[in-house]
Amino acid sequence: MNKRWLPIIVLILVIAPLAWFSLSFKNQEIADSSYEISNLKLSEFDEIFIDFPSKAATSFKKINGYWYQTKPYQTRADQNIVYRLLSILATKSKEKLESLQIEKYGLDKPKLKMTFSNENQKEVFSFGTYNPVTEQQYVLYDNSVYILDGIFSEMASYLPVELIDKKPLAPFEKVMKFDFSRLEQWQENYLRVEIDDMGKIKADGKKIDFDEMQLAEWFTDNWLKAVSTAVEPYKLDARIGYKSFDVYLDDKVKITFYRIQESPELLLFRKDEGLLYHFPQDVGFTMLNPNISRQD
Repeated sequence: MNKRWLPIIVLILVIAPLAWFSLSFKNQEIADSSYEISNLKLSEFDEIFIDFPSKAATSFKKINGYWYQTKPYQTRADQNIVYRLLSILATKSKEKLESLQIEKYGLDKPKLKMTFSNENQKEVFSFGTYNPVTEQQYVLYDNSVYILDGIFSEMASYLPVELIDKKPLAPFEKVMKFDFSRLEQWQENYLRVEIDDMGKIKADGKKIDFDEMQLAEWFTDNWLKAVSTAVEPYKLDARIGYKSFDVYLDDKVKITFYRIQESPELLLFRKDEGLLYHFPQDVGFTMLNPNISRQD
């Protein structure tokens, strides 16, 4: 029995160190072949410019901690997309190439350029062709060529309208009151929903009952977390008598939404921004109809 096991034990003793050495070498090789694109911080920059050779540029600016699209539209930007664009500053590449022959990588005539700037500096990333093997993209930055995931240039190439914030209310807009009294379903009840400085919510109007917990849930789920399926610039036809409602903020600003359409989807036009927000019909119905019971 011992003679049978002896060759196996010897084999294990030989293979184990080799396996350990192989894995250690592999990990070291992976670590050594990963290059940081930059040591820049995302928070250092407050402007982004995206330039294309054959179409209009897109730009963003951070104001009071929030990103806005400044070209071609002047409106709130989709924060997630902007920060994903910024994440290129912290990404890594498996390859770092010399930039002596940039035409080899399509960087002499880049598909687009992305510039991150502040008062003191500008950092430019140029995007070239794709590697046919890895399907990753050649990117020129600081006199070196890197190979990165194509998601950065794909997002930068979105239509400007796709880069608009899809939330009907910005996170910094603190709602104090909804006035739904002009909507036909609430005209008789003259419905208003109010939120005080402590976050306590109540419904005010004629012949209505409400549950505070249910009303708070309605507000959180259907307004604080509201995200439209699409948003677009829109010109309101004042000749059409669209029903509307008002949202009052803590700084006494009044935001008016016009209900352009209810079916097959809800279309809400925010007057001050000139934007039309699209919502699924069921979501839209709940947005305009809080959990209120009517008294007989």
